[in-house]
Amino acid sequence: MTAVWKRELRSYLKSPVGYVYLFLYLILAGACFSLFNLASYSSDVSYYFYFSCYIMILVVPILTMKLFPEERKNKTDQILITAPISITKMVLGKFFAAYSMFLISLVPSLLCVGFLAYNGHVEVGILIGNYIAILLVGAAYIAIAMLMACITESQIIAFMMGFFTLLIFAICDVLKNVINVSAVGKIINVLSVSTRFEKLASGLFDFSSIFYFISLAVVFLFLTIRMIDKRRWS
Repeated sequence: MTAVWKRELRSYLKSPVGYVYLFLYLILAGACFSLFNLASYSSDVSYYFYFSCYIMILVVPILTMKLFPEERKNKTDQILITAPISITKMVLGKFFAAYSMFLISLVPSLLCVGFLAYNGHVEVGILIGNYIAILLVGAAYIAIAMLMACITESQIIAFMMGFFTLLIFAICDVLKNVINVSAVGKIINVLSVSTRFEKLASGLFDFSSIFYFISLAVVFLFLTIRMIDKRRWS
């Protein structure tokens, strides 16, 4: 797993994909920080992290779109599948490589928070809650987008499928208001990302929300493993 993680992380740093991801995320997150904190003279980090969560809908599929389609395009997927490493470890290695890039993109936010703390007052509980929320959402989104990338051989299609799937999870609350059906509303409540994100971001330690995001990541990673395993024996 470590070898796959190093290989994929090195691939991000040697290809334009990793830098495009970092550039877009940092530019958009920086714009949110300028708008909601600098321009409004506010030290409240809630809006910055909340909108960063929506930025991830666009940038996470960029991060994952090459993980599997590139392997299939270069015909190296068979080497990985038949290598003396389990498919689980291979998928987890790719997942942790993408998650490592995600963590790297969060580093500048520490500078933003430090600036706010130096020039104003930052609620520690709110700050910790937002970081926990964004880390959990990042893991779940990467796992979801990885499954979408595993389905297709095209990086463009992988990006589009990842983007629209994440968008559906993110706007469940909007869909609930549009689709006025009680049964559908209950399903949407279960799938809603924004509701659970807001609970954690408010500084409330909500175990059900933490369990939801971890379960979401585990389920989609499991589906990715099963998808590749099925391809292995077909």
